[in-house]
Amino acid sequence: MKCFRLTLFVVLLFSNTGFFSASPSLFVDQPIYADVLGSGWSNWSWAAVNLSNTSPIYSGTKSISVTFGGWEGLYLHNPGVNTLGFTDLRFFLHGGTSGGQVMNVYLTLEVDGSTVNGPSVAVIPPAANTWQERKIPLSSLNPTNQQITGVVWQAASGSAQPTVYFDEIGFYRYEDPDAPQISDVSLSVRSLPADGFTQTVIKAAVNDPQGLGNLSQVRLDTGELNRGKVVLLDDGNHNDDLVNDGVFGTAISVPVGTATGEVQLLLEAVDADGHEHVEPVGTLTILSLPGGSIPSVLPQRIGWGSNQWSEAAGQDWQVNSGVSWDYIYQYITYGWEGWGEHFVSRFVNQAWEKGYVPAVTVYLMLDTPPNCGETSNCYAEKLKNSSTVNAYLESLQRAALEAKGDQPVVFILEPDFYGYMQQLSNDPYNRPSGVLPNDPNSYPVALNRSGYANTLAGFGKYMVDLIHQTAPNALVAPMASMWATNGDPQSVTTQQAVEMAQMTAAFINQMGGAQADLLVVEFSDRDAGYYEVVHGRNTWWDDTDLTLPRVTRAFLWENALSVASGKRLLLWQVPVGNMDLDNTCDHYKDNRAAYLFNHPRDIFDSGVIGVMFGGGAACTTNVNTDGGYVASQGAIAYLEPSSPEHFSVLFKNGAVVTARWDEVSDPDLWGYRLYYRFENSDSFTVRTLSRANQGSLFLPYQGEWQIGVRSMDAMGNESPLSNLVTVVIDVESEHVFLPLIIR
Repeated sequence: MKCFRLTLFVVLLFSNTGFFSASPSLFVDQPIYADVLGSGWSNWSWAAVNLSNTSPIYSGTKSISVTFGGWEGLYLHNPGVNTLGFTDLRFFLHGGTSGGQVMNVYLTLEVDGSTVNGPSVAVIPPAANTWQERKIPLSSLNPTNQQITGVVWQAASGSAQPTVYFDEIGFYRYEDPDAPQISDVSLSVRSLPADGFTQTVIKAAVNDPQGLGNLSQVRLDTGELNRGKVVLLDDGNHNDDLVNDGVFGTAISVPVGTATGEVQLLLEAVDADGHEHVEPVGTLTILSLPGGSIPSVLPQRIGWGSNQWSEAAGQDWQVNSGVSWDYIYQYITYGWEGWGEHFVSRFVNQAWEKGYVPAVTVYLMLDTPPNCGETSNCYAEKLKNSSTVNAYLESLQRAALEAKGDQPVVFILEPDFYGYMQQLSNDPYNRPSGVLPNDPNSYPVALNRSGYANTLAGFGKYMVDLIHQTAPNALVAPMASMWATNGDPQSVTTQQAVEMAQMTAAFINQMGGAQADLLVVEFSDRDAGYYEVVHGRNTWWDDTDLTLPRVTRAFLWENALSVASGKRLLLWQVPVGNMDLDNTCDHYKDNRAAYLFNHPRDIFDSGVIGVMFGGGAACTTNVNTDGGYVASQGAIAYLEPSSPEHFSVLFKNGAVVTARWDEVSDPDLWGYRLYYRFENSDSFTVRTLSRANQGSLFLPYQGEWQIGVRSMDAMGNESPLSNLVTVVIDVESEHVFLPLIIR
């Protein structure tokens, strides 16, 4: 991860026994351990470690006990944590009854996509029978400000040592109480394409103990974006709300050619007395332009849908919601032919009649005889059986035949199947003999179809061709699983996450993905609240995008998948829960539906063109049990955005006019369009802008011009036109010298 580093201005004197400062300071921590490991942290130690020790404890109810053997280590791992703005690693040590344990501490760091060990620092041995604070400057542990993936305390002896105890571990920063204070920091868009145009808005409330008039500057260091230090203003014209209200703002874009990845932004506030304060803004994910193009028969924008439909009059949830949804999906499993006459035909035709694109989720492999469970080894064995293969393909062809028509239908192919097969190929202990890593050509399959190899690759290609030939109106979308490479993009470096997506794309492309029309991806099959309550698992994603796992890391993986496969994506079976539910059956909490509705352009820019909500198991939340949240948010998504208010001209310089307007606060805002026309012309010329609430126009003719602005949302909807302003240009364009302006 690239880190955008600002100079830290709080001057501290510290050792690893304690610290003192020239004046009283506050401290803020990023916890690693306080009774339990912090979010995203896990125990990767190679020593005898107890994370729930009950005595001695420094605070709370638990501490960590470690009994070091020779050169053994306490290793606390995180897939990626940023410490910009923090100054120290701080922890408390207790030497037990003997004390004197010797150890070094170092950080594991992500450098150029690889994990390396940072500098090792000796820890002053703990005393017996007492707790002592230890603080190590991050400037010693991480001098080049890389992303941190772990903290290691390693024994500095080849012999066993008495048990030592750790408590209250975290990263800290020390704040001058006389410095400006920064709060309510926001990054409107957290995933941006490197196109030099699309902007994110940075906004923060800033005050100073000596008064707002004592502030000198609020600025953002854009570091490797090569934007220099960008000043945030409080003049009402830079996405900052009102003039002199203490809210500062600006908008920035990512230059063309910036590498895909993640960057951390840090905000700096300086006052007239020399007091300074820094505050992390969050993770900004840099996206490449998506692969391929949107199929012409599908909406050319982000679309939404669910799995709730009905043939019965008045019982269809999507229709009753009053929202103009785009998609509807339905599973079929082996034996679907017995679900009533022409089940697939009925499903797709009712969808077409209602104006939806139907998506048939083909989940036949699991129950196609013989039924040996949902495992990769079971599937590998099944595919060696010609009777199984024939039965599967015959059922698939019948479904395609029933979906044949003159409107589009999407066939989502085999959730988890592609992932299972790639995962097995990467398992050196369990993969079948002859199967090679990431090579579907090495799996034998009893396909026996002319022109196709008797391999998993041949089988996948035949599936795609069979659907296309049987139903020319059908779009085929194999499913790509995040875990297919035996890793988790949320627990590795950014470079490794991109490489995982590339490997998955390559595997599926060999299985017919290259001939397919789309790929399908998934966040999770269950709500985070369901996993928490039913299985005792913490699967929550950080919707602030400060720590992993986070939504923007999923966007990064999806973007890399889209680029590598040359395909756009559908995000399917999205957990429906929201934070107002009570974590009971059918009403489990989750935060990802809200994130998607609040950041639709982020996901569209990653390569996803459609989002379909639905529970993946009994008792998970569905759109008809979520208290109306998805319906209400869907209605907002399809509405036209709010119209900008208080449109006015800021200044005029010859034929160049700069205008401003009040920022539109709609969460799905994508940008603005300036409309301008000369004198009594009947039509307007349009200039599209991104999210900054001001823009300039070159008006080439002498005379009166009318100018206005509309806002535009992620769906491509435009607001009504703002108030029109008349501008008089008193110079001709041939007499105007225009300097080259690069923004």
